[in-house]
Amino acid sequence: MPAVDDEEWIGLFEEVARVAGRSLERHARAGDLTAAGDREGQYRFDVGVDEAVLEILAPTGVPTLSEESGVTGDPRSAEIIVVDPIDGSTNASRGIPHFACSICLMDDYGPRVSLVADLALGERFTARRGHGANLGDQPMTPSGCSDLAEAVVGIAGHPNHPVGWAQFRALGSCALDVSWVACGRLDAFVDPISHHGVWDYAAAHLIAKEAGVASGEMSELPLIHRDHSARRGPIYAATPDLLRALRGEVVG
Repeated sequence: MPAVDDEEWIGLFEEVARVAGRSLERHARAGDLTAAGDREGQYRFDVGVDEAVLEILAPTGVPTLSEESGVTGDPRSAEIIVVDPIDGSTNASRGIPHFACSICLMDDYGPRVSLVADLALGERFTARRGHGANLGDQPMTPSGCSDLAEAVVGIAGHPNHPVGWAQFRALGSCALDVSWVACGRLDAFVDPISHHGVWDYAAAHLIAKEAGVASGEMSELPLIHRDHSARRGPIYAATPDLLRALRGEVVG
């Protein structure tokens, strides 16, 4: 049966994350976490987890946009579920404990309900539009950092020139990295090479927005869309001042 309200969507997304985690564990026990999938950069377990996740979502009747299987259903529907069953697949394949299941219900106004489930540490980042963002049952707030020289920044690809941040981290899961900006562990996140699909950050985008994080895109393109082939360079920062400084330094 379709979920009725936003809290029920969160409950369904929790079940999706549990299914994703169990499916990944089965692949790990089978010893095939390094086996390649059908396309470049894909792992066999990516496909297996995707199939398990879509089976749970199918009864809702809502179309899905997934990294692994593309669009299922009508992408013009008023609602669509954007999902990355395993964000940080390379980390998962190598036993690096920084990967997540990222899932978001979008409507005509953008992301509405989100869950980023850390499958290694068990943490849950959630948001409902207009109701704030939580880590577990605790509200989140960003660090408040506004000075790039003091900022610790998560990156996905390194800029081609020096940037004046205090430190950087290349952690390997956009969904978690942006969620970490929302809860203050990182001061900002940036993709200087614009290689992320919407499934990588749609759920975390709502979490960040509801926590009060500033956001932008490297080429000033819209971050939220329904085009499976489109790639973006998301930027998230604890404050608008830090966002402007980071974007200016990276683009410059």
